[in-house]
Amino acid sequence: MISRIFSHIEEGVLNALISAMTLLVFAEVIARFFFNTGFLWIQELTLTLCGWFVLFGMSYGVKVGAHIGVDAFVTKLNKKKRKITALIAVVICLIYCVMFLLGSWDYLAKMYQVGVPMEDIDLPHFLISQLDPDNAWEYLRIDVEEPAVPLWMSQSILLIGFSLLSWRFIELAIAIVRNQTDGFKFADEAKESMHLIDQEADPSVTHKQGDK
Repeated sequence: MISRIFSHIEEGVLNALISAMTLLVFAEVIARFFFNTGFLWIQELTLTLCGWFVLFGMSYGVKVGAHIGVDAFVTKLNKKKRKITALIAVVICLIYCVMFLLGSWDYLAKMYQVGVPMEDIDLPHFLISQLDPDNAWEYLRIDVEEPAVPLWMSQSILLIGFSLLSWRFIELAIAIVRNQTDGFKFADEAKESMHLIDQEADPSVTHKQGDK
């Protein structure tokens, strides 16, 4: 139940991020080509949202099998060896996640300590007016006189993304040990391409799938 609720939240966040990026880029294009102007904060915000989308989407990709991988060797192994190989691969992925988590923690801790702000994105005035200047700097590293968003906040997705990815790998490892799956699920681009070709050649395939 909890996993299902989290999956809906995960999909909702990803949809919100991609929608926000699309609207921001659209607004920037309209402003530049029709009004000969632009907004510096849109570019920085779009890049930030893109980072959040990619890093947040890593764990979702593991869940739905959206990542691309080479399994030509693994598929030739018997079930037991395939299970062992999958567990080794998951352990390597978890080590990779731990390394990034440690590096991200050190990086964000330095950004927090120094109080480095973003270049063009400021916090809303109504929010800043509610903050005590001393506490805002001491706890959040926000300068109320120049209320730019702290860099440690915008890049906290490094910890969030790799924590979620670690959790997905742990879930996968448990599923492999319980024989619920034999390893990673990968996106099969060749199979999907052939499926699209079949749909183009025979439109009735699409109608049949719609009926189902």
